[in-house]
Amino acid sequence: MSLKRLISVIKEDLQPKASFITSYFFSPSFNLLFKFRIGQYFYSRSDILSSIIAKYYKNKIIRRGCDISYGASIGKRLKFPHPLGIVIGDGAVIGDDVTIYQNVTLGSHGKNNEGKKEYPEIKNFVKVYAGSTVIGSVVVGESSIVGAMSLVNVNIPADSIAYGIPVKVKNII
Repeated sequence: MSLKRLISVIKEDLQPKASFITSYFFSPSFNLLFKFRIGQYFYSRSDILSSIIAKYYKNKIIRRGCDISYGASIGKRLKFPHPLGIVIGDGAVIGDDVTIYQNVTLGSHGKNNEGKKEYPEIKNFVKVYAGSTVIGSVVVGESSIVGAMSLVNVNIPADSIAYGIPVKVKNII
């Protein structure tokens, strides 16, 4: 990722009609996402100074009670209304305009499947509510909702609601 691309992605993460300074100091969601993007930029570079800077930003993220891997792919305008206890694994893919609430885990199922994807893919406009866990190589379809305290380990079609343990799926439309 180039520095120019990084700046454009950070600008897109800003809330409409909000300045960078206001968002950085008064929006915990933007602050967390900003630190992730800066850290990921330095992580992708190969020199020692960049590695140290990436670890510094990783420490800042962890101090907020979150663990977001730099190997995760995060789309534009991700929102964390209550950014505490969020864990996003190494290979997770998150689309644009996704909302993730507190204590959500997007991670691996722990099985060693060589050559297969182990992390979830969250499509655009998805909401993942508090305490939910999405594990394994599942896809949560566009505009879906994952209810609070749900365990998702199967694919969720677009425009659906997933809830409960074991997960139940209901179409919105």
